[in-house]
Amino acid sequence: MLYKYDKKALKEDITELNSTGFTKIANHDQKRETLEISFYSSKAGCQISFYMDISPKNNNFQKKNSKVTKQGSFELGKLNELISNFCETYIPEKHNKLTDFFVELKNYLESNLEKASDNANSSGYSKELMQIYNGLENSKNSFFIILSIHCFAILIKILVGQFGYSGEGDRPKFGDFEAQRHWMELTIYLPVKDWYTNSKINTIEYWPLDYPPMSGYHSYILGKILNIFLPDSVEFEESHGYESPMFKLVMRFFALISDVVTFHLGVNLFCWYIFIYLKKAKNKKPSYVLYYIVFLLVLINPLMIIIDHGHFQYNNVMHGFFVLALLFLYSENYILAIIFYSFCINFKQMGLYYAIPFPLYVLKKLFFDNSKKDNNNNSFLSMIYVALYGIVTLITNIIIYLPWLKSRRINDVFSRIFPVRRGIFEDKVATFWCTLNIFLKLNNHFSTNVLVKLALIMTIFGCLIPIYAIFKCDKITKRISTQCFFIVSLSFYLFSFHVHEKTIIVPFVAFLLNLPHMKNILPSFTLIGMFSLFPLLKRENQITPYYLTSLLFYLISKTALKLIDINKAGIKKPNDEIKYKHNENLFFYLLEIIIFIIMIFYHFVDYTIPPPEKYPWFYPMLNAAFCFCYFFCVFLYSNYDLMKMVFEEKPNNKGKRIKYD
Repeated sequence: MLYKYDKKALKEDITELNSTGFTKIANHDQKRETLEISFYSSKAGCQISFYMDISPKNNNFQKKNSKVTKQGSFELGKLNELISNFCETYIPEKHNKLTDFFVELKNYLESNLEKASDNANSSGYSKELMQIYNGLENSKNSFFIILSIHCFAILIKILVGQFGYSGEGDRPKFGDFEAQRHWMELTIYLPVKDWYTNSKINTIEYWPLDYPPMSGYHSYILGKILNIFLPDSVEFEESHGYESPMFKLVMRFFALISDVVTFHLGVNLFCWYIFIYLKKAKNKKPSYVLYYIVFLLVLINPLMIIIDHGHFQYNNVMHGFFVLALLFLYSENYILAIIFYSFCINFKQMGLYYAIPFPLYVLKKLFFDNSKKDNNNNSFLSMIYVALYGIVTLITNIIIYLPWLKSRRINDVFSRIFPVRRGIFEDKVATFWCTLNIFLKLNNHFSTNVLVKLALIMTIFGCLIPIYAIFKCDKITKRISTQCFFIVSLSFYLFSFHVHEKTIIVPFVAFLLNLPHMKNILPSFTLIGMFSLFPLLKRENQITPYYLTSLLFYLISKTALKLIDINKAGIKKPNDEIKYKHNENLFFYLLEIIIFIIMIFYHFVDYTIPPPEKYPWFYPMLNAAFCFCYFFCVFLYSNYDLMKMVFEEKPNNKGKRIKYD
């Protein structure tokens, strides 16, 4: 590229360049007369790699195959354009040394990128935010950041646990806190086969064990520990309503350690696999920012914190099993995926909310993805795998239910964990049936059996688009499948039989795992999710955590979304898509303002004006109806977004279709 040079002079130039600290010559191809250059700009916070043609046949410098390996906050197209413009306008006759060229290139880039930085700052990317982003992208800080996230989430959960819980001092049955204690009492004193059998000492009137066996085994382990250190707390039939300060502390610790061992571990491994391991496996730049952000937002989501560590339950154990099952599903270790998903649905029956996409994903991978690559032998092999996975599922569940299978009391288990007798809904909950009941009294027009069938039909109908999408897409991606898990679980929440208000946390897990996609919904969805729990939390002295955790998560999530935007800034998009995204962001911002206004007005009225005497449930009913309308809109939007992913696949220059990932 220089008009006149000899090998000795070039070698000296390369040595001098490599000592500058901002440019490294990685390779010199003498035959092709090219240099492989790695150029670092501290102001831009990026590392640019490209090839330079130094052939004397050229009358100017030429840049070939440039790429940005460490992106920073500047678009790839902008960086490439700047380098190309400089190379085309640089006059080699004036400077016959490569060092002069790169010094001028460095000054030119940093001058232009500083202007770009000012523009970025004016768009909302402050220097402080950029410093945070660049610090997070440094992989050397990974262990410290992950440990800090764990500790931060644990601290919030401990603080929430300092307030009230379900049924505190509320005789004679107390609440869910007493239910968990009572199950520990039952499981350590009754034979396993009697855990679900109705009797005088195991009556359905006083907190019968109505979760599947894995939850019973969990209660048994914790009950054995309590029997050693606090035997009074699980003394059979004498410990009902036991609420000593030490016992409360131990129970909070049980909830915390169960959460950390299962849910914290599962989410950490899942995020690391998606954002770090898979990226490296595909020779792509790992996204530490997305790894930290998704991990943080899942762990500090206020819905799961306030239900498990405020209201008091062990839902995150079920969620931990689900996340681990999803991790093994996506890594195509289907046997472990089946085992952990069996643990999930056998810890709490709400795990069935994820049941439909799970086998469909495996079938899609085994038959529809692979059948195009091979002949009938591949289909035959896939059938063998399906049979194997069926056997693993059967064996796992037989082992879990073995005590009741041997004693022929399996019907007792299912009659407890599927309590049809309790009706289509209990408290006011943001579902289709509870909202419909405002206008049409369901129990006056339909029998329980008819309502069960109607709920089943509506739930399956709500799952049709995800089912169709799984088989319609040429190749199922993790984004599409996680979106399907979210939509199906939300359909179960909205339309299935006998849903509790707490059950909204089930679709929330799948939603959070699908970040950064659908990220614009995150703040408003979380606010409405917490709002739907307000009547429950108000009864349990959890109002202070309700306000504080909601506000804290909102502020953190808004900052996190800005970091996600910076991470995506280098992806070149068409102008019409950029305009659409801008309008979408504006819409959700206005939606959040409207939601805040409605919530503030509702809380003001709820605290100052008593409900009508004729309708004591007026405010909870209003809350449930409003939240249902929002959840249903999210349900429709999610289905629309899923179909857009499936159908709006863009053709590349080879005529093939590029899948969303």
